[in-house]
Amino acid sequence: MMDQYKGKSDGVEMGLLFGGIALVLVAYFLPAVTFSGQRGAAVYGLSIFSKLPLMTALAFVGMAAAVATRLVASLEKYAEHAAVFAILLVLAPALIGFMMALDPWTGLRQTMLKMANARTVKVDPSFAYIPLFAGATMMAFSLRRRMRRIAGSAAAA
Repeated sequence: MMDQYKGKSDGVEMGLLFGGIALVLVAYFLPAVTFSGQRGAAVYGLSIFSKLPLMTALAFVGMAAAVATRLVASLEKYAEHAAVFAILLVLAPALIGFMMALDPWTGLRQTMLKMANARTVKVDPSFAYIPLFAGATMMAFSLRRRMRRIAGSAAAA
C-alpha cells in the first residue's frame, strides 16, 4: 500500500497544512514564557525561537519536509511520516522550553534571573501556546484527511 500512487493532495488538506504551519510560525516568535521579578513591576518574555534556536530550526526543517512531501511527487510516499515527525518536532521545543524555564538548575533559568535582576522569578506560560497547539492540531487534521482519502481510494480499488 505504501508503494501505490496516492494522488495529489486536495485543497482542504493543503489549506489545513499551510494554516497550521502559519499558526506555528506565529507562535514560535511570540513570547512563550513570561516572567517577572519579586516585585512584579516589569514583565519579560522569551519566545520559543530565542529559548531553543536549534530545536526550532529542526522544527522548521520538519515543517518544510511535510510541505515538500505533499508537493513533490517522488517524495509523496513519505508524506505521512513527514507529517507525524513535523507535528512532534513542532511541539517538542515548546514543551521542553517551558520545562527548562521552570527548572532552577538550567542555564535558561539563570538567564531569566539576570534579565529580571532578582533572586527569584515568577514564570507563567504565555498565550503563544494557543496558536501553537491550534497549528499542530490543524496539521494533524491535514494528516487525518489524507489518511481517510487514501483509505477511501484503496477501498474503491
